[in-house]
Amino acid sequence: MVSRSQFRVAAMALALAGIASAGCDGRPDDRVRTLQQRVDELVQDNARLERESLDRQAKIADLQAQVETLQDLGPDRLNNLFVVDRIELASLTGGAEYDDVPGDDGVTVYLRPVDADGHVLKAAGEITIELLDANAPGAPKSLGLYVHNEKQQLRKLWHGGLLTNHYTIKCPWDPTIGPPTNREVTIKAIFYDFLTGKRCTSTKVVKVSLPD
Repeated sequence: MVSRSQFRVAAMALALAGIASAGCDGRPDDRVRTLQQRVDELVQDNARLERESLDRQAKIADLQAQVETLQDLGPDRLNNLFVVDRIELASLTGGAEYDDVPGDDGVTVYLRPVDADGHVLKAAGEITIELLDANAPGAPKSLGLYVHNEKQQLRKLWHGGLLTNHYTIKCPWDPTIGPPTNREVTIKAIFYDFLTGKRCTSTKVVKVSLPD
């Protein structure tokens, strides 16, 4: 089957041949040269379109194969994956000093997504950390809220290696609020798994050092 671009190339070539044969001195004039350039451009366009068509056909075939594979796995395929079951706040989580002035400047949280077997997973998800001064007069007072959900952001927060598989989130005191009124800070962590949409929470009370 002749494509539209192939038909245009053939028609232009015939027109060029007719003009060339009608010349008196046998030399192509400016119009013939212009038509020749146009034919060359159409030939290149035709080759490009054919390559793009082949690429699209290959992608469609690949997607169809993926769909068939997923259909064979069935709707319960997530049950066969290692997914996040819960999150843990590692023992290193606690008050941290970010400058050279005595007293903690916030809390560093070491968060680990864990599967049902207790193994740490490098899972991507939205991380929300809130620091609370639970012993403040009246209702618990928020000392800061920290949300991380961008891919590059999460990649920088992840530390993987020997005994270091966790997200490290530095949470300085909110400058508009300041440090807590006492040495106990409650950490509330929430993790939304991007793969399954599961919401995991964990809470931990840590000790912090306050300025004298």
